[in-house]
Amino acid sequence: MQKILATTLTVGLLVSAASAEEPEKTVDCTPIVERVQATAERAKADPIELLRLVDKEVSANSSCACEIVKAAIEGTECDDAIVGYVVETAVRAAPEHMRLIAQCAIATAPDSLNRVQEVMARLSPSAGEKGKSAKSAKGKGVEVKPAATPPDPLDVPIIVVPPIPPVINPPPGTETELRLPERERRR
Repeated sequence: MQKILATTLTVGLLVSAASAEEPEKTVDCTPIVERVQATAERAKADPIELLRLVDKEVSANSSCACEIVKAAIEGTECDDAIVGYVVETAVRAAPEHMRLIAQCAIATAPDSLNRVQEVMARLSPSAGEKGKSAKSAKGKGVEVKPAATPPDPLDVPIIVVPPIPPVINPPPGTETELRLPERERRR
């Protein structure tokens, strides 16, 4: 019995060791950041070069997306327009890191919050999500109509009611009895 248990345990350990995944390699972001910083310093003259480098580096090393975005923004001295373009370029290169990129950009240049929010609103709100949720309303084709506003009571048309004609009472000296011809009275 002990021999069977020892054999089973040994085989189980060998199988689990063979099927274990290799740990992910950690990428050293330092040389990438240095290249981005060097390009960012020249970005005032040619921002397209910086955006191309951000796209290339984030696509190749998406795990360093935050550091790349920080280096690009710091090198441009937090210019709002360039911050927006850097965020958009990085998100398009690595949509799975959308929220991380936005948070890093806001942490680096808090004055560019509105610009980053505009860029994030323009991009697809589900671009950073993997898979679909059964509870999600996105993509179901449901048209959302604006809420109906109640009518303003002052906007109702005014209906003019014609005046009621006055009641005319006969003067007290007038006979009000109906006189029938004599023939009809006798019957």
